[in-house]
Amino acid sequence: MLSTTKQAELGESLGRYQLVELLGVGGMAEVFKARCTGPGGFERTVVVKRILPSHGRDHGFLRMFVSEAKILGMLNHPNVVQVYDFGESDGTFFLVLEYVDGTSLGEAILALRRAGRSMPPLVAARIALEVCRALEHVHDLQDVDGAPLNVIHRDVTPSNIMFTTAGAVKLLDFGVAKYRASQALSQQGTLKGKPAYLAPETLENGFVDRRGDVFSLGVVLHELLTLEHLFEADHTAITFHRILRMPVPCPSRARPDVSPALDAIVMKALERDPANRYQSARAMAVDLDAMLARESARSDDVIAFARELMSLNRFKQTPAQVSVSNPPYAREPATRTIRPRRPLSDRFRASRVGRFLFGPERDG
Repeated sequence: MLSTTKQAELGESLGRYQLVELLGVGGMAEVFKARCTGPGGFERTVVVKRILPSHGRDHGFLRMFVSEAKILGMLNHPNVVQVYDFGESDGTFFLVLEYVDGTSLGEAILALRRAGRSMPPLVAARIALEVCRALEHVHDLQDVDGAPLNVIHRDVTPSNIMFTTAGAVKLLDFGVAKYRASQALSQQGTLKGKPAYLAPETLENGFVDRRGDVFSLGVVLHELLTLEHLFEADHTAITFHRILRMPVPCPSRARPDVSPALDAIVMKALERDPANRYQSARAMAVDLDAMLARESARSDDVIAFARELMSLNRFKQTPAQVSVSNPPYAREPATRTIRPRRPLSDRFRASRVGRFLFGPERDG
């Protein structure tokens, strides 16, 4: 239930946008479902992302918010959430975005776990292909003079990818994106993005390019196939250690129905050395597209699964309470393997990330 403060804000207007439902609150902004009206009974449901009042005077947050608006304003792709407007009301900046009727992949993973279901490998591959197409558009973005902007998303995670009831995929949230002259690290030692999805080179030396987004997508695809976090741990230091050192298991170890071809794509995206990884989202898309063509994957199966998924996520019931048909793509839930935690190595403690987390080495 919303707090009294949030309830009071519902119904208020930002320009011509009336806030009707709080969808979520993040570190920088709050997100509302809103209604846009116009002459002749015109009405459209949109999403309003408003910078938090507590950050309204923080120039760093304002720069990030304006940067996100600039990037989104230049993007025009079916797999990227569309921006409609950027405005200011009573000193508060806000973004107006396309309303996507669906669920995030993070919510999808939770719903599948609750229902004891797994995601069909070809559906997971199709989702990854659509994200690749979104990233290809983002990475190739140019300014009005045709110069590359070198946009890097830096936050490709399950919570930032939407899956709609029609089986469409949308990449969203460019709040920490980097482009051209912007800095990979806003402050010395401040890493951007969610820890469990950062590329190894970002942790080791702060280096960021499009191959980092490819690595993050590889982590997401691995999790869609196994329904298990690949690197995430209870402690950030352990998460970083796993990203840098843990042997990465093929998805087929947990899901025998994952084909060798899909295994190979995931593992190439997760190569720790950027030189051995896919050099672009486009290159990863080529392999995914070819694999899906060989497997004769049907878009109808993706749509059918999307509708089943929305039903599971909407009611949030236990498997015994959910009446689910047995479509042809349904699989038995994969056996989950819990890996023992590895101790932090001295080499990790002495690394750039280790020094950031633990401070400089001390004698005695």
